[in-house]
Order: sequence, then C-alpha cells, then structure tokens
Amino acid sequence: ISFGYFMLLQSLSELVGIVPFSGGNFGFVRCALGPFWGYLAACMEFLYYCMYNARALSKISLLVHAAGEFDTQWQPLWAFLGMVFAILVNIRGGLTFWSFMMSATLFTLCILMIFYVGAYSHIDFKGYALGHNYSEQYQNDGFIGDSSRYLFYVVRITTFYLGLDVLPLCSLRVVNESKVIPRVMLASYGIIFCISFLALIGVACHYPGIHPRLGKTLFVLQYGMEDAVKLNPKMYPLLLLLPTVASATGYLYAAGNQLAAMSESGLVPGFLKPRFGNDQIPMIAIVVCGVMQFIVYFFINYYEPELTVFAAHVWSIAAPGLFTFVCLAFIAFRVKFSTMKRNYVNPFGIPGATYGALCWLFVAVVNSHHRFQPHTKPIKAFYIFMSIMIVYYFVYVRHVQCFSKEEQDKFMKAYILNANR
Repeated sequence: ISFGYFMLLQSLSELVGIVPFSGGNFGFVRCALGPFWGYLAACMEFLYYCMYNARALSKISLLVHAAGEFDTQWQPLWAFLGMVFAILVNIRGGLTFWSFMMSATLFTLCILMIFYVGAYSHIDFKGYALGHNYSEQYQNDGFIGDSSRYLFYVVRITTFYLGLDVLPLCSLRVVNESKVIPRVMLASYGIIFCISFLALIGVACHYPGIHPRLGKTLFVLQYGMEDAVKLNPKMYPLLLLLPTVASATGYLYAAGNQLAAMSESGLVPGFLKPRFGNDQIPMIAIVVCGVMQFIVYFFINYYEPELTVFAAHVWSIAAPGLFTFVCLAFIAFRVKFSTMKRNYVNPFGIPGATYGALCWLFVAVVNSHHRFQPHTKPIKAFYIFMSIMIVYYFVYVRHVQCFSKEEQDKFMKAYILNANR
C-alpha cells in the first residue's frame, strides 16, 4: 500500500509539473479521461474530504470530553466550535492560515520527538510486539490472523499518508508551483514514512502491544509517553487536540477550494465560485463546506454510534477510487500529451502508474464489498451517494458544464492536442 501511494504521488507530481491545477485532482481526470469520469472523480474527492472532516470533528469532541470529563450531551458543541474555528482560520487565510498550520506541525513534531527520545529506552520487543499472553489470535510471531484478516484491515491501511494528495490545491498560493509542489509531496512522503515506521515500532513495543485494546484509545502514543513523561492522564488527549483541529482546518481548505473549482466548471451551483482578496479565498464555498461537514458529523453521530468507523470506511472507498482515476489520468497524459513540457518526470513511468491504479482499485473493491467487510452501512451510503450524483449529472450537469478560466488557461493546450490526434 505504501508503494502504491508512492506511485500515486509520483504520477501526481508529473501531472502538477505539466499543468498545476488548484481545483483538485479531478481536473487532471477531467482533462485526460473526459467530463463524466472527471465528474465522478470530483464527487469521490469531495466525499473523501467531507468524511475525513466528519471523523475529525468526532475526534475533537471525544478529546475534549475525555480531557474535561464533560457530559456526553456536550460533544456536538465541541465539534461545532472546532468547525467554527476551522472556518474562521480559512476565511482569514493568508499569513494567519499558514502560521497556524506551521505551528500545529511543529507542535506535533515536538510530541513525536518526546515520544521517540523518552519512550524508546523502555521498549520491550519480545514482551509486546510479538503479542505474548494477550489473546489466542496472536501467534507469538508478530502476525495476527490470516489473509482474510488482512483484507479487513485494508480499511485502516488506507488512512496512511492521507493529506499529501491535496497539496496540488495550494497551486494558487505557491510561487513556481509546478516545480515546488512535486518536490514537497515527495519529500513529505519520505519524512512521513520514516516517522510512521518509528512510531509503529514504539507503539508495538509498549503495553499493550498491537492489541485490540489499543484501537480503543484516543491517543495511541499514550502508553509510550507515560514512560517518557509523567503527565496527568487527562493531558494526553489534549496533546492530540491541536493536530486534530489543524487536520480539520487543512481538509476544509481542500474541500472549499475544490467546491469552488467545481462551481467554476458548472458541476455545482454558481454561487459557490466567488473568490475574495489577494489570496483568492473562496469564502462562500468554505462556509458551505464547513456547514455540510458539521451536518454530516451530526447526522451520522445521531444514527451511527461508531461514527469514526463509519466515516473512515466511506472515505476508504472514495479515496482509493479517486487515486485510481489519478493514476489512469497520468497514463493518458503520457500517451496523449507526451510532447508537453514536464518540470518533473516520473521515473517509474506507465508501469509504475499501472501498479498504482491496480493497487488502489484492489483497495477500493475490497473496502466496498460486503464479503470482505463486516460493516455494510458505509458501503451502502457510498453507493447511494454516487448513484444520486450520477443521476444529477445526466439530468442537469452535462447540459450546463463548461471549462473554467483556470482550465482554459492551463488545460486548453492539452484539449487542442487531443482533438488533433
């Protein structure tokens, strides 16, 4: 899966190096594969962002509840305040937005460094990583279950590295974006891979090891942090609060900019497309996205007690579907538009993108099939959403869709070359 994500970023880096598009990855699919497939990719991308933030809001409410021991009836209020904060930071934009995101990143890195430095002197590989004396499903060799168990955990594997694929949405805010964004995506992948690997070892080698009990904790680093620093147990959820709020803020940025770009292309109502100020902030789209994401959180939270599982399962179908389209778009660009200037060249080429497409198609199929997953509600929700959006496309969108100014400026050359083939 990690190599599949690496192939996705390699493909996306070359696409951004050709035509950086600030509206989301659906623009590449729309250009390379056609309007309908681009629209499907846009729907999956938007669903992925919304479900991620619904889960983030749930996490915020649970963290505040655990830290303050408030009554559970107040949890929607904490989620609401978290979304209001994310909306305000995004609307303010500019230096405020980027300073907050940078501060949250540095804070998170400090927590990880404390964990690495303090907790690694207390690791016990044989005692915890190999699963001794915890459950019959552990084989005392570091492995759990069989291949069917692996397919079940594919849902969780999908969450690795999420976020790097939204960096092309920063194209309007970056100087020399066609060179800078590919470098940042690939460098960030390497850093996250190393950080995640070290964190995995640290968590696995502390109590309770890779154990079902671990999945029920809000802060998975807590047991190792208890060896590193002695804090009040109520403080550990607060360590995760700022990174979670920053994550919700970043995905709201992605969703708002993507929704505005869809509006400019006629895929959603036109009132969402205005941008304001020197930073071209889509304020209306951001507010609408924030309200929608909170409603999704509130609705699912009311009907589905395990909201985080439900939301994660839905995006674990939508995101791999989007990633499959992006890899196919890369292949189409290589075949159809081979003469266009590239500021970054994917060294793995079409074979690498083919592996990426097959990898993410496999993940999407496994996560969307009831035979492999015990939870069917998220699967049904995904199919219902996509069915409604497809009907909406044929009834309305295909008659009014157009090319936005950014698409005309950046993709028209590709459209012309494609028409002349």
